[in-house]
Amino acid sequence: MKPYLVNPETLVFNSKTIKGFSDFIREYKIHQIDLLIAAHNVVSHWTEDFPDDQGFGSSDMTYMIKEFIDEVISQSNNHMCKKTIFNPSLSVVNYSVG
Repeated sequence: MKPYLVNPETLVFNSKTIKGFSDFIREYKIHQIDLLIAAHNVVSHWTEDFPDDQGFGSSDMTYMIKEFIDEVISQSNNHMCKKTIFNPSLSVVNYSVG
C-alpha cells in the first residue's frame, strides 16, 4: 500500500479552518473520532485513486477537504441543513433550495 497523500489528522485540522465547519461540528456535536474515521475513509479513497505520476497540489487538497466535509455532513444526517459551497472560497452554509 502506498503512503497516504495526506495524513487523516491533517485533513481534519485543515478542514477546521474552513468557514462554518467548526461551528457545524459544535452545533451538531460531531465527535473527534467520527471526524477521524471519515477523514481516514476519504484519504484512503483519494490515495487509491490518485495517479502516481501526478503531483498533489493545493487545489487537490481543497477538493479533498470539500469531499471530507460533505461526508461529515452526510453522516451526521444534516445534509438538508448544511452544504459546502465555493463563494469565492470553500465554506459551509445553511442549505437552501433554489
